[in-house]
Amino acid sequence: MKTFSVTTDTIGKGALLRFKGELDASSSVYADNALEEAIAASSGFVLIECGELTYISSAGLGVLLAAFQACKLKEMDLVMVNMQPKIRNVFEILGLDRLIKSAETVEDARQMIAK
Repeated sequence: MKTFSVTTDTIGKGALLRFKGELDASSSVYADNALEEAIAASSGFVLIECGELTYISSAGLGVLLAAFQACKLKEMDLVMVNMQPKIRNVFEILGLDRLIKSAETVEDARQMIAK
């Protein structure tokens, strides 16, 4: 079984979460809790760095959509950063790339939300 981990750092008025491993039904509660805490503690934005995220299931997508809605209610930006090709492909197939912002790097994401 592959593992999932998330680390959270504060960046100004926002949060940077780094997802690693497989985000599936068994790890989605852990990701959801980390996102809820980050959203509650932030007032500007939430960045999710996905460079080491290797898999996402429908449960994981549900967590991201819930986080997107929570950010929207607080008028915050949610940006996916450095998505691997197969993760990006899932987003594109489902049309999530038109809903949730994405950037290649953390710096690109910060510039995107500063505009």
